[in-house]
Amino acid sequence: MQKLGNNVFKIAKPDTNNKGPQVCTVTSGKGGVGKTNLSINVAIALKKMRKKVLLLDADVHLGNIDLFLGIHSKYNISDIIQGEKEIDEVIFKGPGDIDILPASSAVIDLLEAEDKIARRLNLAFARSEKEYDYMIVDSGAGLSKTVLPFVLGADKVIIVVTSDPASIADAYGMIKIVKNFNDSIPVLLVPNRVENRQEGESIYRKMKLMVQRFLNSQITYGGTLNEEPLIEETVKQQKAVILEHPGSNAARTLKVIAKNLYGLPNNSDNQYKLFERFIANRNQSFGVENE
Repeated sequence: MQKLGNNVFKIAKPDTNNKGPQVCTVTSGKGGVGKTNLSINVAIALKKMRKKVLLLDADVHLGNIDLFLGIHSKYNISDIIQGEKEIDEVIFKGPGDIDILPASSAVIDLLEAEDKIARRLNLAFARSEKEYDYMIVDSGAGLSKTVLPFVLGADKVIIVVTSDPASIADAYGMIKIVKNFNDSIPVLLVPNRVENRQEGESIYRKMKLMVQRFLNSQITYGGTLNEEPLIEETVKQQKAVILEHPGSNAARTLKVIAKNLYGLPNNSDNQYKLFERFIANRNQSFGVENE
């Protein structure tokens, strides 16, 4: 648990996971909050902690991890679904030695796939699944049918929020859906693009009180990322700030977020294989229509 105010952290020992990677979905209630940047940098931070990491680009509308990093991905999950490529031909090496599995528009193919396709994907991934400790899923934003399967199928969820009232309201809506679906899924809240740490901690405290009072549940503080020109500069350069400026405040905070994610208990009782769990949750829309 984090001790707010002085950046002192006591990292809990996570549960051992021998069945495959822990699936951690990064999402938000509202777009444009810095979700992809966080996904990439946290994945690299986990790799620096000597974890084997796979990053999945699952944002159907704004899937852009390869563009974000200035890397051209020739194939994606659709090529696996169609049986044209093996999964090791689709996964490519990203910065910081992380593996990246591009999906983006292919997410629709995945979520509409028949059970036999899920089995094909599971079989394809079974050869390499146990090689990874973590799978970081950069999902879309909002409460659509292309987002919720990846959120509800996760072992842990990171929700990115800004000080914008709409972002806060939408983030709470996402937390509500996650907790109503499975209260044991740990949620890590990360305030982003705020003026200072105190503002981020204030957002967390307010969200925590709302979740306790109205959902009778808990969320965890991940760490606050301030609005910094350095982050914007590295984004424009198609670089990861944690690699380009490892001694910066932003890089230190990203490492703390990764450690807090690592420290969350893996309470999931999800027995599905990796891609089965996404497809199994594709109808869990809670009445939300497609975007």
